[in-house]
Amino acid sequence: MNLKTITWILFLFISTLSLVSCDKEKEDVLSINEIDGNTFKMHYGSKGGITILGGDGNYSFSCDSPLLKGEMTYKNYILFEPLGVGDATVTIKDQSGKSYILKVIISYETERITIAKLDATVIGDNMTVGAQKELKEKALATIPVKVGGSYKFVYTKLDNPEKFEGSIFIYPDKESNEVIEGTFAREIIKQEDGSYFYIAYHMHYKDSDRTFIQTIYNEPTSKSVQYRLYQFGEDLKEKFQSAYPNVEQVYTSQIIGEIKAE
Repeated sequence: MNLKTITWILFLFISTLSLVSCDKEKEDVLSINEIDGNTFKMHYGSKGGITILGGDGNYSFSCDSPLLKGEMTYKNYILFEPLGVGDATVTIKDQSGKSYILKVIISYETERITIAKLDATVIGDNMTVGAQKELKEKALATIPVKVGGSYKFVYTKLDNPEKFEGSIFIYPDKESNEVIEGTFAREIIKQEDGSYFYIAYHMHYKDSDRTFIQTIYNEPTSKSVQYRLYQFGEDLKEKFQSAYPNVEQVYTSQIIGEIKAE
């Protein structure tokens, strides 16, 4: 075997050892599965966990904040339960001395509903056409947002799964900086047999109480195919009954264009 062959074999052997050593070193580093930037985001009122990778497999953890409760439900899995809103730092260690610092950011769950179209329906066989048109305009005027406006719901109380509560921020116009603040309760309304019926949003703002019902709004397309949309509907018969005694039904429809978590 000549010197050139021996040198080549030694090069391959050393390269293989280096690759194995690097891979071994990479495996030994503590990390969290599917976590980027050492940050884990959670919503108050929900639970979630992380899976630990690497190290020697013998893990422990500690948390510096009363906002977060943690439990190791498996040898490499920590289940977290937020107890408040804010930031918490979790230190994860193995018995070889390696450690990993995880920042947990806890916030309230937030949902923004943007309105794409406004409509109103007036039914009354004994009403004149002029009275129906007048009432429809008045009904539309009760809607607190224009097309493009939105409602932002911040869920701060989630202890009752059938009635969530929190703060509401109403943005009347897409271009405006005006914000109307209030409170709300999101309630699941069920039928007598216990089956799901619809969702009601009870809102309180500017010393007024409103109830919007989230239901399906069917709008025919140009091909006469029913296109499923959702709406906020509000029954206004009681509000206008005395002024329009012949009205049978009057309600507004705020057709929802987008529902987005923030």
